[in-house]
Amino acid sequence: MVKRKNIPTFLTSLLKNKEESRYARMIYAAIILLFILSARLFYMQVVEGSYYKEEADGNRIRSIPVQATRGVMYDRNGVILAGSRPAYSVIMPIDRKGNTLSDDELQKLSVLLKMPVADLKKKIEDNKRAFGAIYLANDVGIDVATQIEEKKDDFPGIQIEVNPLRVYPLGAAGAQVLGYVGEAGPDDKDADGNPYTTATLIGRAGIERKYNQYLEGKNGSKTIEVNASGQPVGYVGGTPAVSGNNIRLTLDANLQKAAEDAIDSQVKILAKSGIYATGASAVAIDPNSGAVLAMVSEPSYDPNRFSKGISTADWNQIINNKNHPMQNRTIASMYPPGSLFKVVTGAAALEAKVMSPTERIFDSGKHWLVDKRNAQGEAFGWIDFYEALEKSDNVYFYEMGRRLGIDKLSQMAREFGLGKPTGIDLAGEADGNVASEEYKKKVFDQDWYLGETMDAAIGQSYTLTTPIQMAMVYSSIANGGFKYQPYLVNRIDKLDGSPLKIYSPKRVGSLPVSKATLDDIHTGLRMVMSKDGTGGMLFHDYPVSIAGKSGTAETNGLDNGWFVAYAPFDKPEIVVLCMFEHSGFGADSAAPVVKEIMDAYFHFGKYAKSAASKDSGTGGKS
Repeated sequence: MVKRKNIPTFLTSLLKNKEESRYARMIYAAIILLFILSARLFYMQVVEGSYYKEEADGNRIRSIPVQATRGVMYDRNGVILAGSRPAYSVIMPIDRKGNTLSDDELQKLSVLLKMPVADLKKKIEDNKRAFGAIYLANDVGIDVATQIEEKKDDFPGIQIEVNPLRVYPLGAAGAQVLGYVGEAGPDDKDADGNPYTTATLIGRAGIERKYNQYLEGKNGSKTIEVNASGQPVGYVGGTPAVSGNNIRLTLDANLQKAAEDAIDSQVKILAKSGIYATGASAVAIDPNSGAVLAMVSEPSYDPNRFSKGISTADWNQIINNKNHPMQNRTIASMYPPGSLFKVVTGAAALEAKVMSPTERIFDSGKHWLVDKRNAQGEAFGWIDFYEALEKSDNVYFYEMGRRLGIDKLSQMAREFGLGKPTGIDLAGEADGNVASEEYKKKVFDQDWYLGETMDAAIGQSYTLTTPIQMAMVYSSIANGGFKYQPYLVNRIDKLDGSPLKIYSPKRVGSLPVSKATLDDIHTGLRMVMSKDGTGGMLFHDYPVSIAGKSGTAETNGLDNGWFVAYAPFDKPEIVVLCMFEHSGFGADSAAPVVKEIMDAYFHFGKYAKSAASKDSGTGGKS
C-alpha cells in the first residue's frame, strides 16, 4: 500500500478534490431523488387523490345493479296481458367473474338447479364480457334459494337476488303478438347506444321488441359495504330503479282467448277426420278504425319459458318444429287468396263497366275459351254477379278477368292495398305479391297468357297475400271504401297514469270504387251467407245480419281454406278472417272458427252468460 506521506503534494491535492467531487455528486443525486419522490407524492395525493380514494373504497364498496320492472301490457279493457312478479335469481357476482367455477361447484349447482353443466358453462362464458354479475338461473324456488343461502361453503360467492320476472297470464294466447323477452347480451345496446347490464330483460319479438324503449324502464343500483371476504355488512346508498311505461293494446283478452280456443278445437276436429293442418291464423279487426281486436297464429309457444331463461332442450324443441311456432302467420305468411280475391275482380270489372252486376252468362261448368272449370265441376247455368259471389262461381270471374285484362286487375289489387305491407306496428310483415305481366317477365323471363289472367281473377296465379292484408281488404269494403292502417297499441302511459303517447286511427286512403259498386259487392257477400250460399250452412240463420266470403286456394297441390265475415251487415263493427293451411275448403275448415269468434264478440251461444251486463244482443265491445 502506498502511504499518503510518500505521495507528492500535488497528487494529494488532486485526490482530495476528486473525493469531494464524488461526495457532492451523491448529495446532488439524493436531493434530485428526494425532489422526484416529493413531486410524485404530491401528484398522487393532490392531483390523483380522488382516483386512489375510489380505488381504496372499491375494496370495501360494491355497486349492485337493480333491475327495473318492465311496463305492463293491458288489453283494451284493462286486463293484464304481460306483467312482472318478484322472483329469486341465482347469480355469480362480479367478484367471481374472473374465476371459473370449479367442477365440483358446477356439479352441485347443476343438480340443485336441474340445469346441465354444459348450459352453466355456456352461460358463464357468454357473459364474461358483459357488465355486471352473471345470472345463472331465474325464478328458482324458495327451496333452492334457501339451500344456497344456508350452504355458503358449498357455493362460495354464489348469491341470491330478487328481481322482476316477466309473466304472461294467458300463456301461449297471443304469443306472436306480445312477443317475449330475453337477457341482454354483450352486443345489445339500449336506446342511447349503451350496453345493458347483465340479466336485463329486453324485448326479442312482437310488441315487446317493437316498443322495448318504452317498456324497459331504467335500471338503478344498490351500493353496499363488504368485508375482506366480500360478504355484505351494510347498506350505503344507491339509485332507485324506474319502472317502464305501461302500454294499452287494442286487443280484447276475451276475444283473443276465444279465437285461440276456436282454432285449437278446429285443429283437433280436422285431425279426427284425417286432415292435419300445418298451421292456421285468425284476425279480428274493427273496420272503422283498423284496431286489431284479436290475432292468432297456430302453432304457438309459451313466452313464459323465455322469461326464466329457456333451456337448450326447450329452445331446440321450438326452433326444430317444422311448422314454425314462432312465426306470426297473420302478418308474415303469404298464400294465394283464392276466392276471397273475387271482390277485387268484381270491383275492377264493375268500375270499368266491362260487365254489369245483372248481366248473366252461361256457366256450363267450364269457360268456353279456355278449359278452366269450377272447383268441384259444378255447372250453374245462367248466372249474374250476385249469384256468382253467392256460389263462388269460377266461370263468371274467369270471364270478368278476360274482359278486364291483367293490367286493370293488377291495378285494382294494388288500390286495395295488396302487394305491400299494411304498416301494422309489428316487425316482420311480408309484402305479398300482385300477379302481373311485369312480374312474370322480370322473375321468370316468360310471356303472359290469357289463362294466367283468368287464374289471377280467382285469386290464383302469382298473387300472394297475408291474412292481415285480406282482412283489411274486407274492412275497406265493410266500412264503405275507407282504407285504414291496422294497429295494436292504443296508448302508452307514464307511471302516474297520464298518457305519454296516444295512437289514433290512421286513414291511408280510399278505394277508387263507387258507392254503387260497393253496394253490389255488399249484396253478393250477404247472399254468401244465405241458405244456398257457400257460408249458408253455418250462417243462414245467424242472430245478426252477416256478410262474408269463403275461399280455397291451392298451394303445391294442397288446399288452403279461407273464410271472412263482417257484421252487423247494415253497420259493420267487426271483421273476422281465418285461414287454415292444407285443410281443404274454407267453408269446412275456416268458417267454424269465424263463427266461434263472432259468437264470442256478440255473446251468443256458450258466450251468452258474459252478456248479462249488456243491454242488447249487438254491441260486443266491452
